Amino acid sequence: MRPDREDEDRFQQAVLAIMQVSHLVLIELIKSRGGIGPWLDDFQTKVVEELKNPKAEGVGMSDEFEYSDAMIHLANTVFDGARKDFDSESFE
Repeated sequence: MRPDREDEDRFQQAVLAIMQVSHLVLIELIKSRGGIGPWLDDFQTKVVEELKNPKAEGVGMSDEFEYSDAMIHLANTVFDGARKDFDSESFE
């Protein structure tokens, strides 16, 4: 059963909201850790490794890999955006 357009729009809005919150959390974490350092690369690696092993129930194996790839892409986008924003702004 394919979700209707309204469900897809709500899902996309939810994903964008989660990405924005994650971005803000990462900025605060970077500030609290005194800036970007090797710890951020290590953290990103942990996140990506965790996302490589999806735990979705009722989802076929091929869909799990597709979802996993999409989640990894979104996570990397959030990390890249936080790095860029932290580097480009003054956080006192």
